[in-house]
Amino acid sequence: MLWYHLKLSVLRLIKNRVFSLTNILGLSFGIASFFVLFIHVQNERSYDRHIIDHQNIYRVISSPSHINDPWARSLGFIKEAAMQFPEVENATQFSHSKLETIKIHDQTVSQEDVLSVDTNFISMFGIESLVGNLSELIKPNVAFISERFAMKYFKNENPIGQYIETEELRSREGPGKFEIVGIIKNTPIKTHFNCEILLSQKGALEERYASLSTRKIQWVYNYLKLKKGVSPSFIANKILTHFNKSSFRQTRGPKDYKFKLASLTDIHLRSNCRFELKESSTKININLFTIISFVILLVSLVNFVSLVTVNLFRRSKEFGMKSSVGAHRKHLMIQVLLEVLLLCSISILLSLLSIELIKPYINQFFDIQFDIFYNEPIIYLAILLVFGFSGSISLIFVRFFILKNNSTSDIIKGLTPFTGRRLLQPLMIFQILIVIVLISSTMLVNKQISFLLDKPLGYTKENIVVLNLRDFSKDPKVFANELRKKSQVESVGFTMQYFGHPTQTFSLDGFGIEGNAEMSFANYDFLKTMDIQFVHNYINTSTDTIQGMVINNHLYKRLMEKHKSLENMNSYRSGIPLEADQRRVDIIGVVEDFNYSSAHDQIGDYVFLLDESRSRARFTHVRISHGNIRTGLDCIMEVWNKYYPNQKMNYFFMDDKIAQQYKSESILKRILMSFSILGIIIGIIGISALSYFISAQRTKEIGVRKVNGAKNHEIIAMLNRDFAKWVAMAFVLACPIAYYAMNKWLENFAYKTELSWWIFVLTGLIAMGIALFTVSFQSWRAATRNPVESLRYE
Repeated sequence: MLWYHLKLSVLRLIKNRVFSLTNILGLSFGIASFFVLFIHVQNERSYDRHIIDHQNIYRVISSPSHINDPWARSLGFIKEAAMQFPEVENATQFSHSKLETIKIHDQTVSQEDVLSVDTNFISMFGIESLVGNLSELIKPNVAFISERFAMKYFKNENPIGQYIETEELRSREGPGKFEIVGIIKNTPIKTHFNCEILLSQKGALEERYASLSTRKIQWVYNYLKLKKGVSPSFIANKILTHFNKSSFRQTRGPKDYKFKLASLTDIHLRSNCRFELKESSTKININLFTIISFVILLVSLVNFVSLVTVNLFRRSKEFGMKSSVGAHRKHLMIQVLLEVLLLCSISILLSLLSIELIKPYINQFFDIQFDIFYNEPIIYLAILLVFGFSGSISLIFVRFFILKNNSTSDIIKGLTPFTGRRLLQPLMIFQILIVIVLISSTMLVNKQISFLLDKPLGYTKENIVVLNLRDFSKDPKVFANELRKKSQVESVGFTMQYFGHPTQTFSLDGFGIEGNAEMSFANYDFLKTMDIQFVHNYINTSTDTIQGMVINNHLYKRLMEKHKSLENMNSYRSGIPLEADQRRVDIIGVVEDFNYSSAHDQIGDYVFLLDESRSRARFTHVRISHGNIRTGLDCIMEVWNKYYPNQKMNYFFMDDKIAQQYKSESILKRILMSFSILGIIIGIIGISALSYFISAQRTKEIGVRKVNGAKNHEIIAMLNRDFAKWVAMAFVLACPIAYYAMNKWLENFAYKTELSWWIFVLTGLIAMGIALFTVSFQSWRAATRNPVESLRYE
């Protein structure tokens, strides 16, 4: 019997090709969209969960008590202190170079994710070796490289016994030279850090690690593995107590610190510290992605059920005929269920196949790291959700609306009390509501992104090329002077931190006010290159070397509120004694406020320490004259090759780097735009099917009205009037939902656009246009039908 029903279902789907194809495509679009978004969300949430005992591993955060903007790096005494606590099972301390300059053979390259680690790091995070014994990391000046690194730079050559030199992770005497003694497996994708090179902490780096116990410098990352059941807040309090009782507290720097333990599995999505090991572009979007994924799936399932319902209602006489010849209601319901499950199965297979085919384009277009892991249960739970929802709704409709308490003759004659409109009207309103929410959300996200990108930053970001200098054996001033000779180059400036790069902090205690300021090291020409305007300028530009402190207007106002004048402030500072290795730096200028990072954060206190030392040329900013970007870049490369012939020129454009600060919003913009279009397409399919069903129900009424002289436009207006009411109802329901959701999203920004009323009005008009355009086609067909044919249906 089951095989008979299955063959009958296949034949029916083939016979009703248009219905089957429409339903399959609509549902497969929705399922594919759901899988892309929801599985991506689950992948993001499962970071670090493959690590053994991940629930007991924590990162230690330490920051001065008055600082609310913590670093992922923490104080160096923490590991030694934590190892004394019986509640701590393991502790590791390591450094991380985001971008290291390394030398292999005679080749100098830039390499990301270079770490100097101890053996506790290996055991805590489960690092696996392919070649060599990882316990050798206790030896001085040894290194392990990843599979990826070995393939890239050594290819078929054996890397064991070869040497690499590092520029940043080095001793005071010179670059670090490390012997490669092994190869490790590539870091799993879903880990909050990457390991390309692991360096020993002994040898070249030993002196730097030894100094951590005597200096309040946050150069390393500290992770603790607690024994089962130990509270992280308890350990944080023990670290604080140890710090307060130690002589380390009295050394130079802030005297009061706060400590916190952040769960390993929260780092990827919930941590927003400076110097994160790996940046996440999904922090703001992750919950919104979840909502969008379920909304798209729900719209597609509602559309699917609507089409199935319309089809089942049209087949009500068929069910009556089968009942009259002895078919049991159970068999009729099995037949319906098989047809629905067959449609769902084809849609799911089609959606998974399409995802596999377009997966590279998904990653490229949305700029996300998406992959389907078929060994994870979420995929199969989602499939069961689709089957369960579609099958149960279809069975409920047949059992309780078509076959409930109706005689066979009534069903055949079409005299069932249920017309379908009571169920389908809410479905129609729901689909239109979702379309309105998606359109209005997309418009607001676009408006906010445009507002951020167009907002004045306090400096000019266009036409600036930033060169990453690593070789300071040559004087960068000579290189800069060569660049200035080119007609396409307007200005050249030096800084150690480009805008958006993590800065240092500068304690304001010496100025008599609380807090820290952002601080970067630069030269005077950097301010000119970035077109940062002065409010007060006390600089003598005739001197060869300009040294001093330039502060922003925000900090200047705070200082004036405290001291009333610069003379009073300088007098106050002169009364504070300096330590042996300290020197007093005078304020030589005040500049207009500017956004150092992004509009997510409000403007705070900022300090430039100006000097002409070579290290300030780490990021050399070159302003190219307008309209000469290509030729200007060629000129810069020509000078670079002349001055640094054996080094690759690493560079980026400043406006591109600024745009990356809004990467999560840009991803959200693309996803909302793409899936809003999909939602609208699915909605149009559903609205078209429902309008066809409703107009078909009024066939006799239309025929009678035409016989009595009704015009075509009057018939169309009559049929469209109900749909216009439903759009209006959906609009009223959608506006507060969209307003609340978008208002919550805007709270992520310190500077935000207005939630304008015209967005909702325009969205309502667009939704009305989409609905009426879709419905009018069916209305026109019904209105122009010969009334004789219309009445013949009855």
